Amino acid sequence: MKNFKFRLKTKIKKRIQLNKRVIDFNKEILIGEIGALLGASLFGFLGSLISRSPNFIPIATVIGSIFGGCISWVAARFHYEKKNNRFSARKFTRDISFYTPVAFLISVLVAYPTVIVVTHSIFLENSIPYLSSFIGELSGFIVFLILINAYRYILSRYLNKRL
Repeated sequence: MKNFKFRLKTKIKKRIQLNKRVIDFNKEILIGEIGALLGASLFGFLGSLISRSPNFIPIATVIGSIFGGCISWVAARFHYEKKNNRFSARKFTRDISFYTPVAFLISVLVAYPTVIVVTHSIFLENSIPYLSSFIGELSGFIVFLILINAYRYILSRYLNKRL
């Protein structure tokens, strides 16, 4: 009976640690997305000052999203790793090498096309660049969040890798 209780406590403890890492991972993604939203809105607005073209503003939105998201995510990742005393340059580099290529592919192939289509469609309806940029970026983020968590699950479940 004692052995069973010990194994149960160990399983519960591992599950709590796993859930904390999932929450931390998603907090990092959320902070990256806040940076992406700010960058998208700012670049969308600045793009509208340069050109009112419904073809130019979505591209400016995506560029702002990339800059804002990358800077914010790396800063958040660094902060949480330091805060939880898990930081090592080797692990940080390894995590980025696992995360960045897939995040880039998801972004380029799915999320940013979503941003462009939604931003373009909303801009044609109401001609408000920052609103269309914000809603487009939010739509792209939802798609990205679902797909990157699916990737994280696959890494964890089948390859025993942790991000």
